[in-house]
Amino acid sequence: MHPEGVVPVRTPTARPRRAAPALLAVGALIVSLVAAGPAPASTPCSTPPPTLPTAQMRPGMTGVGYTVLRGDTVVPFDVEILGVIPNAIYLGVDVVAARITGPIAFLNQTGGAVAGMSGSPIYVDGRLAGALAWAIAMDRQIFGMTAAEDMVGMFGLGGGAAVRIPDRVALTPQILRAAMASGADLSSTATLEALPIPLGVSSASGRPLGEIESMFADRGVRVLPFRAGTVAVPSGATLEPGPLRPGEGFGAALSYGDISWYGFGTTTAVCGSTAIAFGHPMFWGVGRVSLGMNEVDVIAIDNGVLWGTKIGVLGDARGAVTQDRFAGIAGVFGELPTLIPITSEVSSPDTGYRRTGRTDVAWDEDWFVAEATFAHAWSNLSYVAQQDGPGTLGLAWTIEGTRADGSAWTVSNRLMDHDPHSATSEAWRMTDVLQTLASQEFEPIGFTSIDMEGTITEEDLTSPIVRIRVSSPLQPALKDRWIVRAAHGDRLRVEVTLAPVERDSVVIAELSLRVPRGARGQERVTIRGGRGRLDWWRVGPGSLDDLLYAMNAGEARNELIVRGLGRTLIQVQDVIVTGRAGFVVQVVR
Repeated sequence: MHPEGVVPVRTPTARPRRAAPALLAVGALIVSLVAAGPAPASTPCSTPPPTLPTAQMRPGMTGVGYTVLRGDTVVPFDVEILGVIPNAIYLGVDVVAARITGPIAFLNQTGGAVAGMSGSPIYVDGRLAGALAWAIAMDRQIFGMTAAEDMVGMFGLGGGAAVRIPDRVALTPQILRAAMASGADLSSTATLEALPIPLGVSSASGRPLGEIESMFADRGVRVLPFRAGTVAVPSGATLEPGPLRPGEGFGAALSYGDISWYGFGTTTAVCGSTAIAFGHPMFWGVGRVSLGMNEVDVIAIDNGVLWGTKIGVLGDARGAVTQDRFAGIAGVFGELPTLIPITSEVSSPDTGYRRTGRTDVAWDEDWFVAEATFAHAWSNLSYVAQQDGPGTLGLAWTIEGTRADGSAWTVSNRLMDHDPHSATSEAWRMTDVLQTLASQEFEPIGFTSIDMEGTITEEDLTSPIVRIRVSSPLQPALKDRWIVRAAHGDRLRVEVTLAPVERDSVVIAELSLRVPRGARGQERVTIRGGRGRLDWWRVGPGSLDDLLYAMNAGEARNELIVRGLGRTLIQVQDVIVTGRAGFVVQVVR
């Protein structure tokens, strides 16, 4: 018998293989929308795995670690303790310096610690000593493990905020000498660094991987991104609540569906319904989170990068990641993460393609919600257009959320714009709304759903006003007129001709205007295209209500706007309206 959470030394087993996640299909979407039944009651951790305190660790002690190099098969590797760096991560959280000594086949395949091994459990004398989480880039056989006695506290933690941990940990002179004595070629300034997190990204809106890496680095998160496929949205019907085993891959999903972004590491220990992993934060130790928790199939080891990294795909959903702490992350089996649905219906008249898309965002960090929304829009629009090139985008959106008091808010608006380089990129105007809402400081808000509808064409739909014809009961012939005569209560018929710059045919818009009783003398009527203003800060909002009002207002460039006779009439067109024209109504008695 072995203590709960401890893998038998050198007797790894493999559970039955599961199919790798397929591309998200309509059937999967239907399943994901089935109402989930009540989640099974979580089992508290009553017997944490036995740990080896750092006070009992001595240089030269040997142990064994576990991780996955291919598929889901857990394999061992040999380690030797070099020393303890007390309070290295934060007060009360130690790092243990160690060295991977074999097997040779393991070192030939990995070169030492690689990204994705974060959380690999290390056992010494049959007890959990810690989780591999740190390494030295110039010699990845030298690694740091977060002490197990500091990690198992996560089994009993709830929410609560934390602060950022250090990115690097300096070696003590004694540990540096021990490492060099073991054959490591290190400089006197060598430091342990938290291993980067492999980040699978699907449909990355055309961004280079280096740009995605920098985007996370700018926010203090070290990732090694790679191209990945989509992952189905979990539901009560698809959730497999069975536990992961120590040493198996541990996936943390930021989003599912069309835009599936996920990080992964290794499961360190399991107790009750809770698993702990990584040995360092997913982000920066923010406390309570809600991310997806999935099993991982490792498909390759890429040693062509500085750190070396596992490449993996997410398998079945197992639960929700609920904690991001100094000493690692924790998740609960059988729970579903809180998700923000992003839905879309887009089409292109050029190709005849139409697509219904869905992305569900788990990581509700403000910038990531906006980034995922843009990536979703870009990917779906690019698909129906079958290109990313010049053209015209028409897009309407509805964003819903809640305020601090729980009341709901809604922002709905639309745009139509031509871009000579990338029509799909015009979707940034919608995501700018999200970023502005997320960064405003009037009061805390949350997003609950984002929906969009759009069309995209490679045609430039810019259409200037080229002619206006008017008639009235007193002058019934529809003609070009600068002045039209009409009495109170009369209805004017107005015909506006628009000439798309890339078409031989014209667009005719017909309007009806009534002369009100208060009209006197000569009344001027102006007709123009919408200015396309979505610059809400120009109104100087003084509250969230002001900002929401401004975001629901403004003009779109595909609107034909008529002002005069005491009213404003707006008629939406299928083209971009430019130019200005008008006429005068001579009111007669």
